[in-house]
Amino acid sequence: MDKRRIVALGGGGFEDGEMLPVFKKIVELAEKNAPSVLSLPTAGHDHTDGEATLEQIFMGLGCSSFKTLTLTTAGLSPEEVKNEILSADIIFAGGGNLEFLMKVWNETGAAEALREAFVQGKVLSGVSSGAMCWFDEGYDDCGENGSFMFVECVGLLPYCNCPHFESLGWQSFIPAVRRRAYSGIACENGAALCYVDGKYFPVTGVKGGTVWLLDRENNFKMSIVDGETLN
Repeated sequence: MDKRRIVALGGGGFEDGEMLPVFKKIVELAEKNAPSVLSLPTAGHDHTDGEATLEQIFMGLGCSSFKTLTLTTAGLSPEEVKNEILSADIIFAGGGNLEFLMKVWNETGAAEALREAFVQGKVLSGVSSGAMCWFDEGYDDCGENGSFMFVECVGLLPYCNCPHFESLGWQSFIPAVRRRAYSGIACENGAALCYVDGKYFPVTGVKGGTVWLLDRENNFKMSIVDGETLN
C-alpha cells in the first residue's frame, strides 16, 4: 500500500529537546534504516542559523545524512530542484514567512516536486510556515506590518492551518476562518498533526500541546483532534 505522510508542527523549541518525540515520529515514518534528510529553510529567507540544531537532532536519531537546500541562492533548474527533493527520505521545512515560501516554491518548481514527493511516500514535515505549507491554506502574520492573511499553499491536506494557537494573537484565526471554504486545523506549540495514508492523529512534544478542529460543517465548532476526530 502506498504511504503518504505529513507531520505538521505548530511550533516550539528544538534546542532543549522539547520536540524530540515529534522528531522521533518523523524519522519513524520514513520506515527505513538511516533515512536521509533535506531541510528547506525557505520561509526564513534561507537563513541557516538553526540548521546545526536540526542536523544534530536528525543525525542523533539515526539519519544517514542531513542536507540544506537554499532555493533562493542555489540557482538550480526545476529539474535539479526536483532531483534534490526526490532524493531525500525526509523533507523538513522551517518557519518564517509563508507567502514568501510559496512564492519561491512556485517559482523554482519546488511545490510541484514536493507534491510528487508526497505521492512517492517521502515524509513531508515542518514547523509553523513549514507546517502550514502542506495544507490547502495557511493563516500567517506575513501581511503588511505583520497583519494576518491567508495564503494558498501546496494543497496536500484539505484544511486551513494555523500554528502557535496557544498565543492570543494567533487565535484571531477563530473568527477569520469562518470566511473560508475549508475547515480549520489549529496547532498549539508542542503539537503536531500527523497524516499517514489517509489517517490523522496528533503527536506532542515533552510539554504537550493540542490540535484543534474548527469544523466548517458544524458552524466551525471547535473540538480537540484525537485519533478519531478526522478519520
